[in-house]
Amino acid sequence: MIKAEEGYTFIESLFQLIVFVTFAHLFVLFLLWKAPIEQHYTNMSDGAWELFALDLQASIIDVKEFNVHLGGRGIRFITDRGQIDIGQSNSVVRKMIDGQGHVPFLTDVYSAYFTLNAPVLSVTVTMQDGTRKERDFAVGFNSK
Repeated sequence: MIKAEEGYTFIESLFQLIVFVTFAHLFVLFLLWKAPIEQHYTNMSDGAWELFALDLQASIIDVKEFNVHLGGRGIRFITDRGQIDIGQSNSVVRKMIDGQGHVPFLTDVYSAYFTLNAPVLSVTVTMQDGTRKERDFAVGFNSK
């Protein structure tokens, strides 16, 4: 009595090896793609700085009066919304409207300095991790 048994053939093993190698290459390509993307998007300090820059520029577009105060540690300006103060309080750069509120603009700040060379506001911020960020902003004075 001879039984016909079908076993695992060499062709089947080659096919499975090809499938495995293909998936292994895709996995390696994914890891090579993931590393720079992860590095780029995990630096939250850069993202927070860019959001701060956008918010600050939007705030100083239409001002009636603009002053740097607190020895360069803050700015005060008057708009249609009222008197707005932006300055450092502990490790936060915050915004107050008419002396009320505490809207955080930027966190983890070691020091923040503002200098005005009309119509350009220069901001220099040193973060808690020691990185230093600088940016110039255009102050939009309202002639009314």
